Amino acid sequence: MLFKTPEDAFYKEKSTLDILDLVTWKKQNNSYNFKSLPKTAILTHTNIISKRTRLFSKTLKGLTGKNYLLSKSLLICTGFGNGAPAIVSLMEELRVLGVTDFVFIGFAGRLNNKMTEGESCIVDKAFSTTGCSIFYSAKDNFIPNNNDWFVKLRTQLNLKNVTCWSTDVPFRETPSLINIYREKGADFVDMECAAIYAFSQFYALNAFCVLIAADGLFNNQWIPPKEMKKINAAMLNTLKKLIKFNSND
Repeated sequence: MLFKTPEDAFYKEKSTLDILDLVTWKKQNNSYNFKSLPKTAILTHTNIISKRTRLFSKTLKGLTGKNYLLSKSLLICTGFGNGAPAIVSLMEELRVLGVTDFVFIGFAGRLNNKMTEGESCIVDKAFSTTGCSIFYSAKDNFIPNNNDWFVKLRTQLNLKNVTCWSTDVPFRETPSLINIYREKGADFVDMECAAIYAFSQFYALNAFCVLIAADGLFNNQWIPPKEMKKINAAMLNTLKKLIKFNSND
């Protein structure tokens, strides 16, 4: 292998390209239209923010994607791209700017029939085959920091807990690979959760992932989603609940 599993010393080593340096450079060049950010950020790669919310929120400049300041306590980020590298790169920048609590909502493929299309689930364990996560931890699976913040949010949503498998390469989800993670107990396949939890553990931050059941991978076949209205409605409904919970001005 060109890049072997890192030794412990790697995780203590300072990066040559430090995100703090990039943020400082952006501030010097007036790239941001804000000085700092709220404690909590909700991230979703689908732009489902209502026109009313966009109208009455401050649009933030200088960050990747479309980002809105909903209140003094809450930021929502959309349109930053798919996959672990995209979301973790944004989270690194948000971290330096003051965000400590990260909530992610995304779509996922079903690996079994336990969940129906449009069902929202909380990820309490994530297996990783993402290249991104290994730069934060040598582990191959991750759980969230199960603290008071996580427990309160989980109790508020009252959703089923699931295990997911995160991958960088959806078009190489081969039958043998799917079976490996299905046998390990994975209910879903996604592209972000493992890296989000690896990131949050590395920096001792809070993270909470919710996945919406969409397409399926059954009997060595891809089954496209049939009820997109139901799936999108579940995404919007979950987002509204999360906004209400985290808007505590």
